Order: sequence, then structure tokens, then C-alpha cells
Amino acid sequence: MKHHRLALPAIAAAAALALSACASGPAATTDDNAEPVTGGSLTWGVSVEPVCYNPQRSGQQNSFPIIRNFAESLVGKDSDGEYTPWLADSWDISEDGLTYDLHLREGVEFTDGTVFDAEAVKTNLDFVADPANATAAGTGLTNFSGATVIDANTIELTLKTPDAAFLDTLASITTSILSPASLALPDNDLCAATSDLVGTGPFILSDYQAGQEITFTANEDYDSAPGYAAHTGRAYLDSVTYRFLPEATVRTGALSSNQVDIIEGVQVTDTTLFQDQPGYVYETGPSTGTAFSLNVNTRIAPADDARVRQALRDGFDLDALVENQYLGTVQRAFSSIGPDSPFYDESLEGSWGNDVDGANDLLDEAGWTERDGDGYRTKDGERLTIVVGYPEPYIRDQRDVLLQAIQAQVKENIGLDLDVQSISSAQFTDELATSSWTVYPNTLPTSDPSILFRSLFGSEGFLYAKDTAASLDELIAQSRQTSVASERKAAFDEIQQTVVDDARYIPLYHPVYTVASTDLVHGISFEPQLNSPASSYDLWTTK
Repeated sequence: MKHHRLALPAIAAAAALALSACASGPAATTDDNAEPVTGGSLTWGVSVEPVCYNPQRSGQQNSFPIIRNFAESLVGKDSDGEYTPWLADSWDISEDGLTYDLHLREGVEFTDGTVFDAEAVKTNLDFVADPANATAAGTGLTNFSGATVIDANTIELTLKTPDAAFLDTLASITTSILSPASLALPDNDLCAATSDLVGTGPFILSDYQAGQEITFTANEDYDSAPGYAAHTGRAYLDSVTYRFLPEATVRTGALSSNQVDIIEGVQVTDTTLFQDQPGYVYETGPSTGTAFSLNVNTRIAPADDARVRQALRDGFDLDALVENQYLGTVQRAFSSIGPDSPFYDESLEGSWGNDVDGANDLLDEAGWTERDGDGYRTKDGERLTIVVGYPEPYIRDQRDVLLQAIQAQVKENIGLDLDVQSISSAQFTDELATSSWTVYPNTLPTSDPSILFRSLFGSEGFLYAKDTAASLDELIAQSRQTSVASERKAAFDEIQQTVVDDARYIPLYHPVYTVASTDLVHGISFEPQLNSPASSYDLWTTK
């Protein structure tokens, strides 16, 4: 497994004054000395079909490698965590940290033929920042005050308060710049795969079969690659197809039988079929986003009792379950942020978990002292039950199997009924709106931790809206207002400690993307801002 902790200078870069961006090295991860070839096509086998293709509205991590083929950001982020040019060539930040002047790349067009310019950027940022649009990206623009067009290629962005996460927000796929014509359509949800959803990217949607596959063809006029890309100009490939193959065994079979050229989400037990095997390439990405975790709703009984949550946290052997499930390909989690982030909190390692006696003591203390005929604890005739509602479109990497193993252990060890349910995304949306969700298993892709923590733990976030500890809000705000790396890390460490201590958040493991391909596929890379496979821009083939 490849682990590359992002460098702390990335933090300084975010706040550097009068910073001019500069290009960085290529992102390609394969050791390939052959000369790239232009032309040909490749087919991916991917684990999920995107629920929404609009980057400004999608919260589905596995949708991003597909969306990246047509949607681009103002800023790039390389594998060292440094920010690079993309649709913005460079930027200047005022001394007070409240003004960002972005100098846009000239000669760029959206693939509908309209011009990319400062007016288009203003239209997009105003749209995303408007709460009425409820875009997924809005949380990153919390401190955004407004945009002023200086000239066609210069735009001034002002903030309400200094924001150390602002460049990271501009690098996010969720703030990708879409054609203003797309945003002006009556149905600006634009979640469907349609030619109305237009960006500046290296590929153009050419065919879509719901539930089957989506195909993109090369944008012949493309010349706006991010600074971290391995090349410039148009994509090497003429076309690329993503086949939706949710079953891991089917993806493995498709690659082994040459029905597809490259797959993601390699099943752990299939790793040996591709890793270090002649004819194949196997790659793993970084882990800087949040751990795959149980987010516990502290407003619903019996999980409104911290002792019950802590008993759940410590009532099973997580080390053994993760090892058995993933065979050493991932790292068991103790904290919120992945081990490749400069904000990873090592001090939490070994600090909690697998304390069955302690968990039983906590439940006794909380009054769950009786047992029913099935061996579950009860109180006042009610079974000790906590529901886990896992939205089906977000299930991947056999995470549901891990939850079932935890379910079995907490029943056996502490008499807790962990009711793991697969629910629809619509059902989860309804539960979120009414705050009736119970336990939400999830992970968030890499971003500045202040953005991740605001979404997960802040009173303005989507999980604990209007119901979180004031101290967490203060710590999140503190981490975002300062550019001093040590102060930011101290705030992040305290947040991670707090949510694990009161067990509103139970980290399980740090996920990594896995990719396998035939050795005729070249240029495989991961987008550091996403941790996931990048777009197919740098891919090429010798088949």
C-alpha cells in the first residue's frame, strides 16, 4: 500500500500572502518509461452508478472520478498538498486574508462553445453560495462574501473572515465551474447525465445508458489541464466508457476476461490476482479524508445516553474485524482524518476500543440490566436497540459486511441489538430533514478538515444541525481562521478527541481506493483532492 502523508507546507500555501501559483510535478503513479500514445479507447468497470452527475450537488464520492471528465475547478491540488493552477493561472491574497484576486486562464471555452471568463466564475460562485440552491458545495463557501469582475480574466473574491480552507474549497470538485447556460436551465438540479450539463473538461458526454454505462469522447479543443497533470493539450484517449458493475466479483471477472481494461474497488480477496502479477497493474490511493465511521445521532434514545454510545464503541474487537475483512489492505481507524493527512492525530492510536468488560459496566450503569429471550439487554421491557440506516447507493468495499460482523459481536459481547438496515437515498434524505436518522455510516472525501468537521460535527453541518457542543463550533471556527499550522492542528486534534470520547463518532477504518488494470493501460493516477482515481485525462493505451 502506498502512503504519502501530505506536507504541512500545503497549509502555509493556503494562507501565503501575494501567492502566485506554480505548476508541480506529474500525478501519474505508474512507473512507465514508454512514450504516451494518442488515440484509442478504454473501458472502466466501476462499482457504482452516480446518483447525481452535477458536481455542485453530488455528495457521492464514487461519482467524482466520472464527473471529473467534464467538470474542472479553479485551483488544483497536487500529491504534496500544494495548490496548482487550473482554470485560474495564479492568484494573489491580500495581507488581511480577506481578498483573493484570481487571474483566469485565457482562451478556455465550455464545451457548449461559450467562453469561460470572470462573469462565468461569478455566476457559478454566486449560485453555489446561495442557500436557496442547497448545493453540496455551499458548506465550503460559508465565509464567501461576494465576487467582483475586474475584467474578463480577473475576478476578485472577498471573504467575511479569513479562511484557511478557501483555496481547498476552490480546488474541490463541488465548486467546479459549469456553463452559465447549464445553471440557467429551469431544472437546475441537473443531476441526470445529459448534454445540458456542461463544463470545460477534457471529455464530452456522448452516450449514456442508465444502469449500464456512460461514454465520453475527447474534447479536441481542450487545453486547460491542471498544474499537477502529466501532460497538456487534449486527452490521449479518443473515448472512455464507464460500465456500472456493482458486484466486485463481476468487475474482477470483467478485467480478467478483457471485457474491461481497468477497474476500481478491487475486492480484497481478489488483490492477489492483480498485484505483482504479469499482465496487470495494481495501485492504491492515499487516505486523507474521513475514516469510514459510525456517526451516531445523539438526539435519539437510547443513543442519547453517552454511556450507551461508548458501550457500542468498545463492545467489539475492531482490530480483528478489520484485519479479517480487509486482509491488511487498510488501516484500522482511531481518529477522524486519514493517516496521509498532516492533521492525522496519532495520539489517539490505541486509546480506545475492544473493552468488552468496560462496555458491559457502562450498560449496567445506564440501567440496561435485564435480558430478553434472545439474549439482548432490556430496560423497562424495552430491548436495547440501535438502528443503523445505510443508504444503499453509498455501500461499497463490503462495508455492509463489516457492519454485520460488528452486529454479531455486540450481540454476543454486550447484548446490544445493532439493527443494520439498507435504506434508499430518498429515505435517508427524509430522515436527515427530520433529524430522525439514527446511525449514519459514511466517509467524506479529502478536504480541509475544517470543512469536513463542519459538515460532520458543527451546528451548521448536515448531521447535528442546531444540536452540537458549542465548543466544537468554536474549535472549527478557530481552525479555519488561523493559518498557523500548529494552531490548526491543535484545534483539529481536540475535535477528534472530543467526538471519540463521547462516542458520537466511531471511526472504523481508513479507506483507500484500489485500481487494477491490464498492463496496456498507462498513466493511472489519483486526484489528491479526492483520494480517488483521477479523470481519464492522463490515461493512454497500447492495446
